[in-house]
Amino acid sequence: MTPWHRNEYMLKGLFLGLWVFFALQVPASAADACKDILWVLGWTCAGLAVGLAVGTGRLASRGLKPWANWKAFPLLVILENPLFIYSGVMMGLGFGVLSGSELLHAYSEPVATTFGLTWDDIKHTPPVKDWLPYCILGGVVLGLGLYQMRKMEDGQWRFLTGLGVAAAMVYIASEYVMEIKVPDRTDPSKQVALFDSKDARFNLGIYLLLGLPFFYLLTFCGEAEESEVEIMTFCGTLGVSLWFLGFGDGMGGAMPFIAPMALYFVYATRFLPGLRVFKHVLRGFSYLNLGRLALAIRFFRRALELNPNSALANEGLVTLHNGLTLSKLDKDPDLVESLDFGLCLDRAHALLMRPPTAEARTEAERFLNLVTEKKPAYLARIDYLRVLSLIHGKSYDAAAETLSRLLNPETPGYHTGLRRAVLFDSWFLALDGPKPLTDRVGWDELNKPGRRMEAIAAVERRLAANPIDDKAKEYRTMLYSQLQEGEFVAAATNGEPKEFNYEYVEQLGYQLVDDNDPDRRERGTGYLRIAGRGLPDRGPGIFKKLADVSEKAGDHVTARGYTEQVRRVGAAVGPRNLAKDQRELYFAALRKLSGLVEAEGDTIKMEADAADARNEPTVRAAKDLEAKPYFESAIEYQREYLAGGGGAALEAYRKIAELYGKLRDPLNAVLNTEAALAYNSSDPDLLRKRDSYYYSVPVERLTAVRENVGKWFDVAYCVKKAMSVLNAKEADADLLDWATHLTQLAKVIEPTSNRVRLVEGRCQLRKGERDAGLALLEDVRESKKGSGDEEESWYTATRLLGQLYLEELNRPDLALKAFADYKEYHKSGADTLYQIARCYEALNDAPNAIKFYTAVTAFEEHPRFWDAKEALKRLGKS
Repeated sequence: MTPWHRNEYMLKGLFLGLWVFFALQVPASAADACKDILWVLGWTCAGLAVGLAVGTGRLASRGLKPWANWKAFPLLVILENPLFIYSGVMMGLGFGVLSGSELLHAYSEPVATTFGLTWDDIKHTPPVKDWLPYCILGGVVLGLGLYQMRKMEDGQWRFLTGLGVAAAMVYIASEYVMEIKVPDRTDPSKQVALFDSKDARFNLGIYLLLGLPFFYLLTFCGEAEESEVEIMTFCGTLGVSLWFLGFGDGMGGAMPFIAPMALYFVYATRFLPGLRVFKHVLRGFSYLNLGRLALAIRFFRRALELNPNSALANEGLVTLHNGLTLSKLDKDPDLVESLDFGLCLDRAHALLMRPPTAEARTEAERFLNLVTEKKPAYLARIDYLRVLSLIHGKSYDAAAETLSRLLNPETPGYHTGLRRAVLFDSWFLALDGPKPLTDRVGWDELNKPGRRMEAIAAVERRLAANPIDDKAKEYRTMLYSQLQEGEFVAAATNGEPKEFNYEYVEQLGYQLVDDNDPDRRERGTGYLRIAGRGLPDRGPGIFKKLADVSEKAGDHVTARGYTEQVRRVGAAVGPRNLAKDQRELYFAALRKLSGLVEAEGDTIKMEADAADARNEPTVRAAKDLEAKPYFESAIEYQREYLAGGGGAALEAYRKIAELYGKLRDPLNAVLNTEAALAYNSSDPDLLRKRDSYYYSVPVERLTAVRENVGKWFDVAYCVKKAMSVLNAKEADADLLDWATHLTQLAKVIEPTSNRVRLVEGRCQLRKGERDAGLALLEDVRESKKGSGDEEESWYTATRLLGQLYLEELNRPDLALKAFADYKEYHKSGADTLYQIARCYEALNDAPNAIKFYTAVTAFEEHPRFWDAKEALKRLGKS
């Protein structure tokens, strides 16, 4: 902000101070108040009229005619003459205030007499006249405060502050103006309220209200941009006026607050932004008409800063630059620094679009030279316009040289964005310009490395801006039809080109890829390869098509490469981000690739088996090692299928298990078999595989990875399968080894489990290791019972110990304790009672033996019934 802006705010504050001074002495009498008000308003309006007259004469002297635009001219007078308007209003108000003082008595009384007034009608009455210096000082301070508030950068904070200050002004006036005391005119020793009567307050409100139009006029015409500060002061004064006019008597006294606050909000948010722009635009057009172009540019640009979309401001700048001539630039050298050089080039372009005269070409060249000197960043556009100028001048060699330089992407000094903006038009000149030019540039230039891709990018930009451009469509067809895949690959070194129509190339590819002509078919595959790089979400379908074409041609190696490309592009996009049909193609590719590498691994494995049959272990080991990567790759493809959400999870896990089997990794085969069984627990093939793989898992391997696989390893299966072997009446050594191996595997995962130690003990007993088996069963008995399977295993071990103590170790005392404990189990019955009776009989405790044998005979259908009968006879009880 400038010093004059500060002075404007001080003058606004001074205006309010003087106006308040006079308002405070308006008499209560309606007739007297009317005289005072008309007297001051008359002088103020007279001063304003003089200011407007001087301003009108000033504009007329510059050549502006009021009758050229009656609507706009008054606004122009107000906006272009803030100094005269401020001077007129302040001088008029100042004389109106001072005319009632003794200082100007001799001058003001004759004037008052002319209007039918007396000195008593216009003079100031004490003690109000003593307040004049305070009102002047207060007004100046208020103006400086407004100026400081206007300098606040944060517009939102300034808006909220203004809202608060306006409300505070109304509150302070309503609360404290009523307390102003002055000496009584009849008895100066007494103090009376200055506004004790309703009429006095009403007159005060009217007078304050009449000052608002002048305050807004000063705000509107000022050079300083209008802000929330001025409307804050306006609305605050309005609220005070409404209070004194009596609007505060109803609605709980809220009206003087609500109305100004609403006006403040609506004006500051709806009207003020547009008004700021309008004032700058109007001033810009004013200075444009006066030929003061540098000032006009400044105001247009400020309007565009406030609203970049202002049509009027843009129109003003364009009009100014379109009207530029070199003579105007010569007259105003400083204007050059203010110009918009883009619009200067627009002016040169306009001069060159139609076949120009020699003078027009010369003027356009001078514009081009001016921009070259002042703004070399525009060099690309300058060279394009210079080519137009040279064509009009028939200088085709120079035009071709300049155009070739412009079409060369390696030419230094060009701004990338500006070069891109003229590239399509430049290629148009090179390919469809005058024949002498196309003969020198034309197709030779287009066939240079990188040029065709740049031309394609220019065409795509033009079609993006104007989809119905027929010439651009024609160029698209021509350029893409001639595009070689190598050109695209070279342009894609640092990433896939963005300004490239991959959908169009895809269509071309599908049209040609099934052609019987090998050359056309090869071009089609090239197009599809390009499309696959730029359309990854459709990549699986594109590369699947290429794989099918290669398969049809008998090129299985290339087909496999395309299938691998289906997998890569699907993984890059993410299978869950693909459309359903593309996702299915991706999964099919994974399954196919898995099958291919497995088949290769199987071929090598057959060679390994043949070497094994020939008893060549070294060859066998080498072939196994050679086959390993193939099976591992097949597993990786299957795992990628599962991770992507493939639907055939059971078959994928089955295949992974088989592949681990071929890798002689039974542990991972077991884990994947268990995963497959989660989908179908009764699958016969999986159940057979599980038996085979569990038998093959080394205990040492499981021990090494116990922490990692423990939660997936099926201990229950090991226990159950081992139990089924042990429960078989005829179990050969191999079956017992199998049961023992399963038990050892289970013990790795659950070393202290009752069920595992029970099975292990039974295995030892079946193998003849009686002491070891007995020790294991006693360990179980000494452990906690637990619950579920653990509890059942504890009771089973207890029962088996009872039988061993009684039948093999001749320890009926220990057997009795074991059977007594087992008797508490819910599965115990007559057989347990019979064994307890046997223990008592062995201990020569006939009464208890008879007791329990008798209890057995209560179960007449039980197999032990007759054994108990025989025992009772033996003990002398029939």
